[in-house]
Amino acid sequence: MTEVKFNARAFSKIILHAVKYPHCAVNGVLLAKGHAVSNKEIEFVDAVPLFHMSINLTPMAEIALMQIDEFASTRGLVIAGYYAANENYKDNSFDKAYHRIADKIAANFTPSFLVVINNMKLSNEPDASVLRVAQMADGNLKVCDEQNIRLSPVEQTQQIISNLLQQNAYNDLVDFDNHLDDISLDWMNVKLNKEIGFV
Repeated sequence: MTEVKFNARAFSKIILHAVKYPHCAVNGVLLAKGHAVSNKEIEFVDAVPLFHMSINLTPMAEIALMQIDEFASTRGLVIAGYYAANENYKDNSFDKAYHRIADKIAANFTPSFLVVINNMKLSNEPDASVLRVAQMADGNLKVCDEQNIRLSPVEQTQQIISNLLQQNAYNDLVDFDNHLDDISLDWMNVKLNKEIGFV
């Protein structure tokens, strides 16, 4: 089974997106280094938050994916995953999170992954157990064992997200919904990336 790693930037932005909108379903895409992806290991190095109001708006999603793909390709990255947090606090299933965006990613990149945030495990000091991961292959989901999901590096990533949560850094996170409401807001989250620091 593939080992799935999340660096501080990817993990922090996933968690901050879910924390910023605890009353909403949220989603986004995950970026990995194109040359470093294999069937044995993948490391997500960035996350791009998409939506919190209308996660099923296909035209907006297509625009977002085109912009993200262009952004990623200039940095040697690929869209290799999709993440979501369900609106229902107790729902951490893949069923409701599974979305056309995930299908599109799987059609364009293999292996690709679906990540669901376990809202019940969100805390001030989240660790990798807050993420449920499934590998998408041939239209099927294969759930990854929890021991194959890790932060990279573990202690530093946990310290960074803990500090960001204490500083309420989720207020600085911009998703595509925010950007579409006010195009001066930076969906690439350059300011937040600097706060996260370590890549």
